[in-house]
Amino acid sequence: MDDESIGYTLDDFYVAMSTFDKVVCEACAVSNFTGNRYAVHYKGYSSHIFTRMCLHSVGLISALPKTRWAKRDFECWDFSLIAPHVRALMEGYLLFFYLSEIPISEDEWYVKLNVMHLNDCTRRIRLHQNMRCAEDEANFREHQVELQQRLQSSEFFNELPSKLQKQLLTGKALMIPSREELLEKLGVDLGEFNAFYDVVSNYTHILPIAYYRSEANGRGSGVQNRTDLSYIVLSLLKVTHWLSVSTERMVELFPDAAKVRKGKKSRFTLGPKENTKKQK
Repeated sequence: MDDESIGYTLDDFYVAMSTFDKVVCEACAVSNFTGNRYAVHYKGYSSHIFTRMCLHSVGLISALPKTRWAKRDFECWDFSLIAPHVRALMEGYLLFFYLSEIPISEDEWYVKLNVMHLNDCTRRIRLHQNMRCAEDEANFREHQVELQQRLQSSEFFNELPSKLQKQLLTGKALMIPSREELLEKLGVDLGEFNAFYDVVSNYTHILPIAYYRSEANGRGSGVQNRTDLSYIVLSLLKVTHWLSVSTERMVELFPDAAKVRKGKKSRFTLGPKENTKKQK
């Protein structure tokens, strides 16, 4: 992404932050309202992902300069402060829509769920292997075999292409379709999404793109500058869209939640005092 291709002003920042603020308030209100209730499996797991998206959104808006969500003695304009949250929201957006689809059968949902369980189990094996916890590692390896057997006993799973089956059985995939397939299904431009994902990943980690063009009292220094400001505004525009459409989807899953969407006047548990105080 060429720095010269983007350029936003401070006024653009205030407008983008205000719009995102409204969307975060409504998302948090919907999340609070729909929490701790019984729901069919795909709705329940989707609500967990939505909650994580809300938490990352709160983290993002709290890290912004000039935000009403946090009080601080100075403002830092470095893009890396929000990049990890933006990246998480990109991932959460895809996972949320994948899980929130009405399954065509119980068997399809069974496979979706166990692919996710297998991915989690495989990650825990690596975690305990690195921690040198042999007993826990062995327990998770046993569970890994059990999950693989569950998948192999599924008619839906056995109808998948053999190459895909082998890939899923490794436990490396969180979802059945690839990211590219999901983006195509959602009508999202693949190149644009992947390019932006690469940008935020470079700023999430300390990689050369994040520091090669640093300037004294400018880009990458934390002081207000055009480049970091523009990346922040562009990110706000994108995450506002992802969180907004995800909130719409949550309301489709839980129609009675529509009544708690009141813009910046929405009420929820953790947030600015204007939003957490009880209504009179």
